[in-house]
Amino acid sequence: MDAGFEIRLAMIITGVFLLGITMLSLSRRKMTDPFALTWALISVILILGGAFLRPAELNRYISGMGMLMVASIGFCLLFGAYFMSLRVSELMRRNQELSMQISLLRQTVEDLEEQWENASVGDEEGEARNEEAAVCH
Repeated sequence: MDAGFEIRLAMIITGVFLLGITMLSLSRRKMTDPFALTWALISVILILGGAFLRPAELNRYISGMGMLMVASIGFCLLFGAYFMSLRVSELMRRNQELSMQISLLRQTVEDLEEQWENASVGDEEGEARNEEAAVCH
């Protein structure tokens, strides 16, 4: 096999694998929709690039070990970017959950303050009635 065919095959396999783990991450709610859509687009581009690009005379420009090094660096960059997008998605989800919890807490505090005001107004009226009753007797 020549190096061009190996690169094309690696691109297609990487694209399919990336699309699979992206859909899996989306279904498990580990990744948000915008990130999943971006990674799905990247994987489709990799698949189409592997299917339609035809690198000619690649052995003339880069050796087998050089190609292995470039592939390793590319894998590390893809893995790092994917890992970072998972972490950012997780932080976005946590931030959204915390904002919802804060909204609920604020509503609860407002309700408790309203109940406290109503109770204190009720106590003042009750004390005024008790004083009037004491004066009358």
